[in-house]
Amino acid sequence: MNNIMINDFEGPLDLLLHLVKTSKMDIYEVNMSCIIEEYLKYINAMQDLNIDVASEYLVMAAELIHLKSKMLINLDDEESNDEDEYSISSEEDLKEKLINYEKYKNSTDEFRKLEENRKEYLTRSPENIMEYAKDNSYNMELSLDDLIAAFLEYKKRLENEKPIETKITKKELSVKERISYIRNILKTRKKVEFTELFESFNKEYVVVTFLSILNMSKNNEIKLSQEDNFSPILIEMR
Repeated sequence: MNNIMINDFEGPLDLLLHLVKTSKMDIYEVNMSCIIEEYLKYINAMQDLNIDVASEYLVMAAELIHLKSKMLINLDDEESNDEDEYSISSEEDLKEKLINYEKYKNSTDEFRKLEENRKEYLTRSPENIMEYAKDNSYNMELSLDDLIAAFLEYKKRLENEKPIETKITKKELSVKERISYIRNILKTRKKVEFTELFESFNKEYVVVTFLSILNMSKNNEIKLSQEDNFSPILIEMR
């Protein structure tokens, strides 16, 4: 007999399944009479070694002895109303119990592997990033690079909005006049979006307006800000 102990198994069905596997035969084809004999020898050997055998193993042994006696005299299968997992009414009943136990054991092993794999991952609950923002608001002042980037993005949109046919008219524009115009707008409206100051789409007008905004920003005359990340750039007088 292999050097294995009764506490190596999780119960009688686990021991029976082990004996089936050591026979290297499919459960449907294995000689259950031989498996029963091996089980009874194993239990007797444990008792001869003065090892305590749990009652569930002894109950199964009694059921197997009863089954073996029926098999020897070719007694017809009996319907059993006993719901105990160790109650066995026929050879086929024993095979079915072993098959179901093997499925349970395999699924348990798979769940155990999934549990071990899950321990390798760390999850965190979603957090509100505004908790880390100063005064719970974005509203930061922008650099010159931010203003130029916004201007280039605006120019790109202008190209897409350009009409198919255009009529060009020549008009002299000055940065000084445009600054004066922007001042009047800001005095009236207090705060406007960056793109709202570009009322016309022609190149000269756009360039002069942008230069005027740069000049006013350089002289610390206006304040540039955003309420949220990626939101429109706002301009207001200081």
